[in-house]
Amino acid sequence: MKIAHISDLHLDAVNKKENLRNTLHLLEYINSNNFDHVIVSGDITENGDSASFELARSTFQKFGLLHKDKLSLTIGNHDIYGGVFYAEDVLNFPGKCRRTNYYQKVREFAYYFRETFYSSLQNNEYIFPYVKELDEILLCGVNSIAFYSSLKNPFASNGKISSSNTTRLGRILETYRESRKKRIIVSHHHFNKSSGEDTVSGSTIWQAIERQTMKLRNKKKIIKQISELKAELVLHGHLHENREYTRKGIKFLNCGGAVLGDDKFLKLNEINVSNSTISNQIITLVKPNTATPLQKELHFPIGLKKENISQFCLN
Repeated sequence: MKIAHISDLHLDAVNKKENLRNTLHLLEYINSNNFDHVIVSGDITENGDSASFELARSTFQKFGLLHKDKLSLTIGNHDIYGGVFYAEDVLNFPGKCRRTNYYQKVREFAYYFRETFYSSLQNNEYIFPYVKELDEILLCGVNSIAFYSSLKNPFASNGKISSSNTTRLGRILETYRESRKKRIIVSHHHFNKSSGEDTVSGSTIWQAIERQTMKLRNKKKIIKQISELKAELVLHGHLHENREYTRKGIKFLNCGGAVLGDDKFLKLNEINVSNSTISNQIITLVKPNTATPLQKELHFPIGLKKENISQFCLN
């Protein structure tokens, strides 16, 4: 099974047009190189607003990815709380976070990409964690986004995976206790320290400060729990870099630098699962310039209704 892992697309219906162009270029490469599945580990949108979710949905739809066997997703902090773009956003951001209904945003995320969650075993009330059975793997999606706190999480960028979440994931995995399929966990937040290589060209002071508060709480405890769940590979994003590292015998792959973090190149993780072995490599593509033709055209909006989202449940 050949898997493409990308992350942190930060699609925005109003700003950051280069992110859409870069994402289309990545998906064109994936579409033409016989990948069996695509995994996106969070921050699919920049601001978690309806128009940007529609943009992301339409993008995946144009490449034939809106199907449980083709695409798997987890949620990022920008998909819930958004971020800042204009100077005035810095002052307004804390109030925006306080007004955000966390669980409603999780349901909204699942609604826009609902086809990808079908037939997965999950915690139906909050969607995450879920387990999806693919050809040779059990793919486990977790929500690592911490609740906003003016003291503990002032930039809404810190992460947390509670023991109750790993316990629920363990209960779901009990269904597969006889399976020998490889267990892969997809989280948004990282399990390593920043190398300082995730600096984005032209980043704002806010983004520089935010990078200092992008931590996952209780990493050591979570890694121990992941080991107890017999996972062999963890995929994530959040830091805008591509890196492979190992913690407690578990391999971690970051793909937060898929479209960001490098002025010249796009990057994706290619993962191959075959005959009970997992191998991986980083694929590097030259970023398209504005004159580069793209094969796919997008049309918006697709007309999803907010009242349907509020009632949405996958069970």
